[in-house]
Amino acid sequence: MDNLYQPPSADLLQQANADGSFFVTSTRKLYLVYLFTFGFYSIYWAYKHWDRQRAGMLPKKISPAARSIFHIFFIHSLCRLIQGQLQAKGLGAWKYSAVAWAYITLVFVSNGLSRGESLGNPLLEILVLVATTLVTAWPLATIQQQANLASGDPAGKQNSRLSLANWLCMLPGVLLWLFVVIVMFLPE
Repeated sequence: MDNLYQPPSADLLQQANADGSFFVTSTRKLYLVYLFTFGFYSIYWAYKHWDRQRAGMLPKKISPAARSIFHIFFIHSLCRLIQGQLQAKGLGAWKYSAVAWAYITLVFVSNGLSRGESLGNPLLEILVLVATTLVTAWPLATIQQQANLASGDPAGKQNSRLSLANWLCMLPGVLLWLFVVIVMFLPE
């Protein structure tokens, strides 16, 4: 008979994500939500990735919230985890450094352009705003493609549809984009 006073030998910590899978979403959805949240989706995106990695990183305790708010400082380490998972699954090596640096650079360039002088042409300003937002999302979409591949869902089909929560998060952005377009064409 077993000793009743012996502590349990089972691993009581949930290792729900010890397989190293990442947050999965389609790149189409990423671009769309990123555009209509004016880039704030990147904070949620980073949070979801780090939250999925939390169990696999025990006993090291990480804060997904802090890593998402300051995600430009942690983008390289996230890419390194994705690359490690790709190699562990025999899916080849991924040179992530250029993509991570491109994202950081584009965030700063996009922020700088948003503070610049008016271009004088409202349509051109709207196009520049849309282009800088989408170009900044490109490195995230590239990282997401690799994360999807490492998670066994290359197309991100399991999270490709827009949910009610997605629409509610995008609604202020849609209204703001509409407002920007209307204001740009109003006579001075």
